[in-house]
Amino acid sequence: MKKRSLLIVIIATIVQFGCSGDDSPSVIADTENPVAPLNLIASNITGTSALLSWDASTDNVAVTSYQLYQDGTLVETNLTATSFSPSNLTEASGYSYYVTALDAAGNESGASNTAFFTTQEEPLIFQPTLSSMAVFSGNLADLNPAEGVQLFELNSGLFTDYAVKQRLIRLPSGQAMRYESSELFPTFPNNTLMAKTFYYNLDETNPNSERQIIETRISIKVDGVWSMRTYIWNQDQTEAAYNEEGGSLPVSYTDSNGTAQNIDYVIPTRNNCITCHSKSNVVTPIGPKLRNWNFTPSYTNQNQLDYFESIGILEGVNSSNISVLPDWTDESLDILTRGRAYIDINCAHCHQPGGEVTNFGLDFRLETAFGDSGIYANRGEIEVRVQSNVPTYRMPQIGRSTVDQAGVTMLLEYLDALD
Repeated sequence: MKKRSLLIVIIATIVQFGCSGDDSPSVIADTENPVAPLNLIASNITGTSALLSWDASTDNVAVTSYQLYQDGTLVETNLTATSFSPSNLTEASGYSYYVTALDAAGNESGASNTAFFTTQEEPLIFQPTLSSMAVFSGNLADLNPAEGVQLFELNSGLFTDYAVKQRLIRLPSGQAMRYESSELFPTFPNNTLMAKTFYYNLDETNPNSERQIIETRISIKVDGVWSMRTYIWNQDQTEAAYNEEGGSLPVSYTDSNGTAQNIDYVIPTRNNCITCHSKSNVVTPIGPKLRNWNFTPSYTNQNQLDYFESIGILEGVNSSNISVLPDWTDESLDILTRGRAYIDINCAHCHQPGGEVTNFGLDFRLETAFGDSGIYANRGEIEVRVQSNVPTYRMPQIGRSTVDQAGVTMLLEYLDALD
């Protein structure tokens, strides 16, 4: 093998006579390009660095070095190893790389395959103030979503003392939610943030009425685990501060019928949030199920699931294959459908296997067969509890200080229809 290699070198550099028309020697130039490197991969990706590695190239003589191209621009030369770690990358940014090989004569191979990757974001943490969470832009009280923050709506909503709710989601740059099999929720990537802001229009008969913003609840997913915190707005509506203790706040407003309403709004503690959002001791969202997104919201004339896919924040979903959580307020639907929808969104997060309340053997999830739900056997108890306002007896116990009159009227009709 050593003799063969030596022979190749001699042949590539041997001096030939008689080819130039005089007695001067000439050199046979090496014009053969190396073979393109193979199997370029990116690994060990962090927020500011990555490891690129590839298989060694071959040449008719010998490969002497490699060159690295970033986004089509040559950034590194004279690389003698088959790996390199680019540094000083930007967090949450997309990059593409390819390599070429050089031989001693300067011949450059074709490009390797291109390795694409996105650097990670640093794990989200809860900041002391809402403005520091970068959810809104401009004047905070205007509730204008910041760049990259997407509004979303639910087809059937949870009652919270008649408060209006704005719901937002922000995904890490370059990543999307994914639909996996028959799961109710999409798979949310790490560093997903969701925000839900509760407020009242002080005069619902006037579209230009001032509003009183009470709280913004922030949920973030880090390392596969959801965490939730509450930010309480100040009286001037200029900022909201992180708070774990909760509290209550009197709110007076005029409803859409022109009637004055007085609400003693209860802001949940951190433990209250965990109580409702815990399933088998794992914190999880409640509202943003795929079936509760499967409708046309007010901010677009497109199905919301399809819209999310069109803007690149949801992948792998076909809205026609997803069930729909009915809008319980839709009076065109039959009462049995409306009743189950209301109980699912307002009660099932606690009354299901793994939920906070398991001693009654109830399973109020919409996907549970009616005969297995326990609704019929407990219809009398349900009827009394949804009309009660005793904190230790009412249902739901957390999230309301007053009775949902429209919801209760519908539920009583539903329960009566079960006989």
